[in-house]
Amino acid sequence: MKSFAVRALLSCLPLALGCQQSALEDTAPSEDAITSNDGKALEFEFTGAVVTGADTTPKAAVLSQLEYLQGVFTTDVNGNAQFGHAKLTNVREVAEGDGKRVTFTAAVPVIWQKNTAVPADYALALPLDTRKLSDFNEKYDGKCGNNEYGTENFWHDWNPKAEGCTIADADVSRASAAVAPHAKETKNKYPEYDQIWEDDRLDVVAIFGIITSNTPDDDGYRELNSFLDSSKALLTGATVKENATSRSILKDTTLTGKVTVGGRQRTVNVDLILVQELQSVGADFDTRYDALSEKADMLMYNGHAGLGKNVNALARKGKVAKDKYQLVLLNGCQTFAYIDTTFNDRRIATNTASRDPQGTKYMDIVGNALPGYANNLASMSATLFGAVVKSDQPKHYNQLLESMPASHIVVVFGEDDNRFAP
Repeated sequence: MKSFAVRALLSCLPLALGCQQSALEDTAPSEDAITSNDGKALEFEFTGAVVTGADTTPKAAVLSQLEYLQGVFTTDVNGNAQFGHAKLTNVREVAEGDGKRVTFTAAVPVIWQKNTAVPADYALALPLDTRKLSDFNEKYDGKCGNNEYGTENFWHDWNPKAEGCTIADADVSRASAAVAPHAKETKNKYPEYDQIWEDDRLDVVAIFGIITSNTPDDDGYRELNSFLDSSKALLTGATVKENATSRSILKDTTLTGKVTVGGRQRTVNVDLILVQELQSVGADFDTRYDALSEKADMLMYNGHAGLGKNVNALARKGKVAKDKYQLVLLNGCQTFAYIDTTFNDRRIATNTASRDPQGTKYMDIVGNALPGYANNLASMSATLFGAVVKSDQPKHYNQLLESMPASHIVVVFGEDDNRFAP
């Protein structure tokens, strides 16, 4: 995220014979719903092809290719694609040389700028051979977009519509995507306020990341303290405790207090933790986070997405409690696009596929489709926290998004199965 002056962009990092139908793991769909005030929720469906190594799973190969959709949409329409949640069907593999060619049909959730006209179809050009992505990046970097985070991350800035861009047909898979409104776009859905308060307490874990340097003037420290102050002001009898730090945990603060909801006082506990980057934390962080995450009603991350590495590291950490609803905020650059299905998959495993088939029954995620700004770290967290502690006057997601920065194109996904209604 950037601040108003020249503060750092919250960046992100890449994820990763005969004719036969691929294994189920390569075709399993994600059907998350989508809410956004500042973007249009669309679905792009197209038939594509990718060439890859003989031992690479079709899903891994396709996702490596679809990663370039981020550059396509951010450079063209200031939108983004949730490529990690693409629904893949009709997947086929055919041997080709020492590798294989995978053909597929993809349905990809896309967020489009609200005030930009939506076409009936959209021409795509994506790298064909995932074994040669380094060569592809070297060849087209500077001609069809300019890398912002190094040539190895050129997918982030791939722009086939750049002036003077000429693409060799042998280098890409071309497709025409049919564009339609996303079938599960929602309006006026509420967080599950009743589930949050069913045990008469609110437990929050708010993680902040260092933005530029480990100093008290860094936005990570300042925004953590800002969120602490605004949260404390909403509580009665508030106390603040500074906990011991460790190698990975630069600051560890616990806020406790009371709030009146539903006519009675209830306990609120907020644990605020500052780290350098989630992708590099050690076992000391895991020990602290495991216990907190298992009981948390709200999980908030505010910091660099690390080109996806930080937010996806968080998805793999902590413990998931059965039947435990959680409201998750991923407040970094393009977190809507970078996040894979791990958050969902872990909840399916915990609650079983028959009870929670999409991994969304007990979780909603709020993220950014576009880059965020460091001066909005505390405010976005405060919006969600304030909504929960003031849930006697419940606000639905569209109302909450009104308080969030339009430049981020904030998106909620996984909320269509929510049952709360005032």
